Amino acid sequence: MAVTASHGHPLRIHTKYHWLTFMLAGFRPKASINGHEMPLAWGDNVIPAPPGRHEITVHVPYLWKFGKATTTVDNTAGAPSVHYAAPVWTWQRGAIGAGPQKHPGLTAAYVVYGAILALALLCCIGTSILGGGGGSS
Repeated sequence: MAVTASHGHPLRIHTKYHWLTFMLAGFRPKASINGHEMPLAWGDNVIPAPPGRHEITVHVPYLWKFGKATTTVDNTAGAPSVHYAAPVWTWQRGAIGAGPQKHPGLTAAYVVYGAILALALLCCIGTSILGGGGGSS
């Protein structure tokens, strides 16, 4: 089944990444539709496709296939909209589905980064309280 046929309804794929993973802006996501791989852009993508069921796999080509996620859609009744969200951590799968998706690993990222920030703040406060400012002897 050729993905480039213009009959039928197109596939709409919306891709996004979280601002904590800003480095992903330098890597374009890729989609594999029924085994045919093609580059995508971050944001909205419209892909012509013949009517029928299509297996869509999206990933980001980083050092490996980062954030791989798969779904199946049917465009015989209309143009389906697929939403892909890249994960925050490199070892997680992405999220893909019919509606807007949450970024996998976002809660854990907030907890880890919050703990690091709190530890740094406690070190600064502790240094100030204990007089470790390096004053004259």
